[in-house]
Amino acid sequence: MKRYIYPMVLFTDENDLYTALYPDLNLLASGSSIEDVYARANDYLNFYVISVMKFDAKLASGSTYAEIQALNPKKIVLLGSAEVDEDSIVLTEQEESEKSFLNEFLFTEENN
Repeated sequence: MKRYIYPMVLFTDENDLYTALYPDLNLLASGSSIEDVYARANDYLNFYVISVMKFDAKLASGSTYAEIQALNPKKIVLLGSAEVDEDSIVLTEQEESEKSFLNEFLFTEENN
């Protein structure tokens, strides 16, 4: 089991809807309370990390808490996390097909 930790920025709009942003990943989640949006953001992070691993993509490195806090001094900054068992990641038949397509038709650094 490996843990991935990224800082998230929380803010609200004029309708008191909470939004969580993982700036390093461009992931957004929204909810009706801080607890709700925090749980959703962590679920999204978990799904994102697993998807990146399934398709052998590169996972962005995270900024530090201090870096994100400095950029967002008037917002709440928390750390979100995802725990992923890399050995248990299995692709569905559809995902295998999509991965093969991507590997065959997309340019990679080796092709340039």
